[in-house]
Formats: sequence, structure tokens, C-alpha cells
Amino acid sequence: MGLLCAGASSAPPELAPCVLTAAQGRVEAPAQCGRLPVPLNPQDLAGAAIELSVAVVPAFAEQATASPLLVLAGGPGDAATRFFAASQPAFERIRATRDIVLVDQRGTGASAPLRCPNMDAWALHEALAATVEETVAAARECRATLEWDSQWFTTSAAVRDLELARAALGYEAVNLYGISYGTRVAQHYLRRYPQRVEAVILDGALPPALALGPDIAIESQAALDALFGRCAEDAACGAAFPQAPAQFQALLTRLENAPPQLVVPHPRTGEAVSLALTRIAVAGAVRLLLYAPQTASLLPALLDAAFAARYQPLAAQFLSIASGMADLAVGLNFAILCTEDAPFWGIVDWEAQQATYLRGDFVEAQQRICESWPAGFMDEDLKAPLAGAALDVPALILSGEFDPVTPPRYGRLIGESLLRATALEAKGQGHGLLGVPCVAGLMAAFLDNARDQEWRLDASCLERVGPAPIFASAMGPGP
Repeated sequence: MGLLCAGASSAPPELAPCVLTAAQGRVEAPAQCGRLPVPLNPQDLAGAAIELSVAVVPAFAEQATASPLLVLAGGPGDAATRFFAASQPAFERIRATRDIVLVDQRGTGASAPLRCPNMDAWALHEALAATVEETVAAARECRATLEWDSQWFTTSAAVRDLELARAALGYEAVNLYGISYGTRVAQHYLRRYPQRVEAVILDGALPPALALGPDIAIESQAALDALFGRCAEDAACGAAFPQAPAQFQALLTRLENAPPQLVVPHPRTGEAVSLALTRIAVAGAVRLLLYAPQTASLLPALLDAAFAARYQPLAAQFLSIASGMADLAVGLNFAILCTEDAPFWGIVDWEAQQATYLRGDFVEAQQRICESWPAGFMDEDLKAPLAGAALDVPALILSGEFDPVTPPRYGRLIGESLLRATALEAKGQGHGLLGVPCVAGLMAAFLDNARDQEWRLDASCLERVGPAPIFASAMGPGP
């Protein structure tokens, strides 16, 4: 672990042994944790302060490599400490020689979290199944009850926090790993402090200019269409579900007109849960099941069973997904989307939105929320392409072929603008490649050698990676 270096702008936090947790405490990771005061308003260093939760997971090696890996979570609204605890096996190869540094982004985890008491009081499955009107009303109530002024909880503020944390912990430079929204943070930190970045890994990457929102329904529909296409080409799946797309549309119409009332054992706790399986709930479940090939492979069988009025398996998957989102800081999510995304949508093609299974519900809800949730602090160049010294920092860009939110073309677009980028696409994979066994070794090799301009990453192991076999029944894939 690094020591405070000369010229650091912040006093080092006092670190003490701690245990990071995920999955409501079912997963643990030992670390060294502390608190770091930072200005609430990044432009007013003498004003009010908040405290960031900072953790260091020391390298296994007695003499660690000088530059650690700084891990940036997605969401927006996930906490780096929680994300690392849930994903720690994927970082073990890197941790062999490097410290892992975790800073819960302001507004998440234990860093002045922007929790919404009224929305936290909802069961998560109720929140995910809420109508546009219910979501908008809850968001307005949320903003009125937040402990902190959300205008200072943005990417532009977060990267300044990261630089203060780097200096306080005494590292001369860092490597960055960002996933999903975390890739936006990584690129803006790289833009602001290129001299402090040794290398960057972008997993499920967002181009800086991209405004999240309208593309989500379009890309998710494309991923679902690809899944149905694979099913049709698979002998067992095609025979079992020959009318899968049409049946799915018929199911959504039925649920919109008459959602069934169910009592379902929660797949994690066994507790009986009452819920209405609405069209919105099923569409949300499908979108999130498409994120990973293992869960996407279940969809044809789940949707076929639901079409036959056997709703329990799909409802159980919906509950499992909902419980996995329990730690998301919804207030931060709104604060960032209303500052960095919704104001940049331009004219929304509502006809294209309505042509998808998600329709325009997400975009409409976000648009209406942001009418009363004002934009916050944002650097003028947040949406600009990377330039100058940032272009020469080695970058590894990871994409999944069937990613329903950050498709491979996003990664290629970023890679084309950088001088030393390696863009990789994993066949059959979804959003984020951290769980692909081959990728852990690729990331470690990249960080160890990226500064050698003659070195080339051997990514041939990805050629052995493919989609998960599609379930042709509740028993599994066909022969």
C-alpha cells in the first residue's frame, strides 16, 4: 500500500481492517478502510464537506507494484466497495502484485449516499414494476427528502474526489478499471489527469458523447431479437419454441390488460411474496436477464411457460433480479441522468421507442423526472472526445457481442480515437466481461505490459468463448 507522497493535497485517511460485503452480506472481502473528507462543492474548497468511504485491498506480494488498480463501479449508483466484494475473484490475478483501491463514489455506498427513503421503502419488485406516473411521483418525493444537495453529485465532482483520494493515499499514478457507467468516470478522470493514469480498462464502454436513454430500448430489442434468432437456429430450441417472438408479444398484451396476482416463494429467502406480474415488470425482467448470457439463455423457456400461464418461474427470476438491485443509490442515478444524459437527448424518436418491447416507458419517466430535477455541476468538456495526453494512455476496451446496453460498436468508437487502444469483443457475451474466466488473465497481462510499446496482447483465449447454450425446457439445453 502506498505512503503519502510529497505534495499530496489531502491528509492520508487512517485505514483500519474492515470487511467489504455484497449480496446482503453473503459475500465478504477483507480490506483496509478509512474516511476521506472532500468539499461538497468542488469549487468551494473552504465550504461544507462530505466524507468518502475509501478502501485498499493490499497486494499479495510483499513489494507491490507502484501503481494500483482503481476500480470504478457502474449504475450510476453502485458502490465500488460492494462491486469489488461481489467480483473479487476476477481481480485476484491483478491483486497478486497490485493494491486494489476502492472509493465509493459520492452518493453511493457509505459516501454521503443519496438514498431515497420513500423508494427504499418499496419492495424492490414493486419499484421495478411501477408505472411511469408512480415512478415520477416517487422521484419528486425523493428529491425533496434527500440529505444532500444533489447538484454536487455528478461525474465531474466524482473525478475530483478520485484525484484527492489518489494523492491522500500516496500513489503517484493509478490504473483504472471501469464498468458500464464507470467507464464514463474513467474517461473523464483520464481527460482531467492523464499524467496520473498508467493504463485504463473499459468494460462495457460508453463513448463520452453518448447520452444514455433513448438507445437503451433499441439496443435491448436488438439483443432480444438476436436471442430469438439463435433459438430459431438451434434445433432443440427452435423445435420447442417455434413461435417465440409472437408469443412474447401476445404475453405482453395479456399482462397489460389483466396482470395475474401471484404468491411466489422468493428464490433467495423462501419467503412468500405477493406481486402483480405486470407488463412493465416482465419487460424490466427481460431487459436485465439479457445482460448476462447465462440468464439470457433461460428466457425462451421462461417466456414460453408464462405464455402458457405458468407464471411462477418468470416471477421468481424477476424477484431475484430485484433483490440484486437493492444497494443501488437511486438518488445518485437520477442526479447523474438529469445532468449528463437527459439534457442531451435531442429529439426522441418515439415511434422507434414504441416499436420495442420496452416501449418509451423508461425515456418518458426519465424525461418527466428531469423536468423537476435540475441539472447539476458538469464540466464543459464532459461530452467532448478525449484529446491531448489522454490519447496516448494504453487502453483495453472490452465488449460483449450481445450486450443490450453498450454494444460493441461503442467500444470500437472509443478505440478509434485513442492512439494505443486494444478493443476486444467476446462472442456470445453480454454486458461486462469481468466474469469471463479468460478475461482476468488478459487484464492482468495488459496492466503488467501496457507501457511496452512493442508488446501485443495475446487475446486468442477469447476465441474459445461463446454463448451459453439456450434452455429448450426447464431441464436445460437440448441434446
